[in-house]
Amino acid sequence: MSLTATILLIYAACLAGTIASPARSQDDHPHDDRASEGPGTRRLLAALLVPALALLAGLQAPPARAGEAAPRIVSGPATVIDGATLDLGGRRLRLYGIDAPDLDQTCSDGHERDYACGRAAAAALTARIGGGNVTCELREADGTALCRRDGEDLAAWMVANGYAIADRSAPAAYEAQDRRAWGRRVGLWSGVFEIPADRRRMRRASASL
Repeated sequence: MSLTATILLIYAACLAGTIASPARSQDDHPHDDRASEGPGTRRLLAALLVPALALLAGLQAPPARAGEAAPRIVSGPATVIDGATLDLGGRRLRLYGIDAPDLDQTCSDGHERDYACGRAAAAALTARIGGGNVTCELREADGTALCRRDGEDLAAWMVANGYAIADRSAPAAYEAQDRRAWGRRVGLWSGVFEIPADRRRMRRASASL
């Protein structure tokens, strides 16, 4: 039983005892002509009743945790920008917890043949979404979004099938799916590829020289 519920039970017991006490007093003193309930009793009842009602209201409508913002949900048809980015209603959303090859990135497959892994990732995400609506929960902390299609976490699916990898900057996000994809040698893990984030850093460094 929760602490709040326990407190409510205590208040209820006090109220019941207070209400019953005047009747017992009259039984013990049948010739007492004073009113059974005076101003002091009414004040006691009010003192007990007000906190009880406040606690009950707290149970029915618990306040949000301090510093916790209500999630922002957007839904509708989505266009795939790349294997980790969607356009939803004109808003560009980066999928939380994953990193996918850029559209112009190439990788090597298990037979050491180059292929357009960035375009393959985008095509896989497009096919998975199909023509249905996507629902995304926006994350205020990092500007990414947790997106689902018919309840399925799209980022988790991309990582589990080797089209994307778990974002190393997002603690523990999709690491289990990453390990399974590596163990099965599917998608990117079937051959050789550059970590997308490392590739971007190298390209930015080269461009700044």
